[in-house]
Order: sequence, then structure tokens, then C-alpha cells
Amino acid sequence: MEGREPVIDKTLMGDPKMSRKFNAMLGLGALAAFGFASSAFAQCPSSPVPPWSSQTALAGSLVIASGGYDSTSCRLDAQLTGSLTTASAFVRDDTPSDEARYRAQFLLNADNLTGLNLPQSVKVFGASTEAPASGLGDVVRLTISGNVAGTQKNLNIITACAATTTCAQAVPLAAGTNRIEIDWVKGASGSLKVWVNNTNEASPTATLNVDNSAWGGVDYATLGLSTASPNFRSGQTNRTVGFDEFDSRRSTFIGN
Repeated sequence: MEGREPVIDKTLMGDPKMSRKFNAMLGLGALAAFGFASSAFAQCPSSPVPPWSSQTALAGSLVIASGGYDSTSCRLDAQLTGSLTTASAFVRDDTPSDEARYRAQFLLNADNLTGLNLPQSVKVFGASTEAPASGLGDVVRLTISGNVAGTQKNLNIITACAATTTCAQAVPLAAGTNRIEIDWVKGASGSLKVWVNNTNEASPTATLNVDNSAWGGVDYATLGLSTASPNFRSGQTNRTVGFDEFDSRRSTFIGN
């Protein structure tokens, strides 16, 4: 995949900061598809589809709210509104196609989740393949949960791993908005690198070296709330998690 065009290109005309971040919140580059000019960036769309490929809200809600993070115009607010086992609120990007390397970045604010403890977990991001191994379709899965005392929120990093099906590591999240970036590489000497509030490409916050050669490449990504634990569904109903500045590439570090 090296040398090809990016999966999602956020380099747009107009105000570089505003255009990148407006699009990034929505997820799929091309503003030209909407006929938007840079002067229209202050106007938030009523729905995330398009530019996202699809959205799912089952016992949940997705709202594009004015006032994003890091001076953006808009953000995506997701919440679960019921305790159904399948309760979910997420958007999906079908732009990737069997990507052997996949980078993505987004902003996450989970301050509205109060008393989040260890049994309360929810998936916030997934990079998935249509050629799964060991019954696992997510080659990258990021979830959030609390600690036992409910005093610290953690980002749980989970990736496809031949030795044990999945390999995982937890990283603490800061209060407020967190910037999260991943770099997934497929192969017998594959890897997943993750940066949390860290824009130094040479020093990832977490690195998992794995054999993920049995899995296909990334075919789609999801952002929002899904596969929530029973305790999350019962304890965090109607509490919003905010997302912003989604971007994805094949090989270029996204940074800040």
C-alpha cells in the first residue's frame, strides 16, 4: 500500500485548520461531494451520512452538535438510550479496501461518563476486516472503561494476535478531550502502535508487536459506541461521549 493515495485525504481548500477539522469530525474527506465552500464551514450538517458511509443507532442516538473540540465547528455526540444487548450509536466508513497498513486519528471526550468502573466498558473505535481469522473481525478495537474504584478512565487497546487471538494493553485517559492515533501494520511481524495525547511519532504511547498475518486488511472503520457491557448499558444510559477530527491514512503520521 505504500506510495498510494491516502485512504482519506483531509488536505482541503479554504481555511486549512477549519476545513480539515470540519471534515475530520464527519470522517470522509471530499467536501466537493456536498458542494460546500470554505465559507460554509460554520454551518453544521444535520446528519453524518454523508460523508460517513452509514450510521447505526439502536437504543442509542447520534447528534452532530455545534461547537467541536480544538476550535472546530462541530462534533459528533453518541449515547446509548436503552439497555438492549445490541444498543449502539456509531458511524461507519467503508473507504478502506483490504488495507495492509492503516492509520487513523480522532478526538474523544468521555467526561460525561461518571463513575465509570472496570465492569463498565464500551467500544469507541474499530478497524475491521472482511476476511477475519479465529472468528474475530476487528483487527483493532479500542474500548474505554474505568478502574475498580471508578476514579480513572482507561483506553483499552486490543488487536488481532495469532498467539492468543487478541493482544491487549490499557492506557490511562486524561480528563477532557483526548487525541488518539493508531498505526496498524499487517504481517507475520505486524504491529499496532497507539499515541494518546502524544504527537511524537518516534515514541508511541503503546506498541504491540504481533503476528496478524492470518487476518485480511482493513476494509472498514467504525466510530462511536457499540458492544457495551451490561454494566455500561445499565450504568451510563443517556450519557454522551463526544468525537471529533476523525482522519485516516495509509502511511503518513497524522499528528496534531
